[in-house]
Amino acid sequence: MMKKIALSVLVAAAVAMADCSYVKEGDVSVNWTAFKTPMKAGVNGTFRSVVYKGAAKAASLTELLKGAKVMIQTNNVESGNAGRDAKLVQFFFNQMDGQMLEAQILAVDEAAKIVLVEVIMNGKGLNVPMAYSFEKGVFSAKGVIDLGDFKALDALTSINRACYDLHAGKTWQDVNIGFAMKVEESCTK
Repeated sequence: MMKKIALSVLVAAAVAMADCSYVKEGDVSVNWTAFKTPMKAGVNGTFRSVVYKGAAKAASLTELLKGAKVMIQTNNVESGNAGRDAKLVQFFFNQMDGQMLEAQILAVDEAAKIVLVEVIMNGKGLNVPMAYSFEKGVFSAKGVIDLGDFKALDALTSINRACYDLHAGKTWQDVNIGFAMKVEESCTK
């Protein structure tokens, strides 16, 4: 029994002493799901171009992520339907202040697996907690925003009017948001 305990302590110490580095590989993708109809049908989308500013390599996952920032031109929305994309730009994004969405990771809680992200939309910045996972070399985070918190209800009303029949008169103000990027983790003992 003592040998098992001693071996467990040695293994834990070796893992704790491992020296790891993290490298961001490739682009960052940003995704969203908006909801329509009284049945709350989801409409998924991304953006064709996301500008990333942040560390490319770091000694810890927290160091790699903290301070990382993305900037997105709202006119490059991609939902898989060109007509819908044009309506989203004209009747939603163009109804808000500015043509840019921004997000910056303010804090990383590795124990709770949460990142705190400042999202700036319609001239308003809010801190959004997002649950994250880091599996098979992919870091991904998911959260929810309320368009009312961003003073974007006029834009929501505009897209609801433009798509009234398609949405059966209902466009929801909560939107699921997320992002993902490939991260290579390399640890040595």
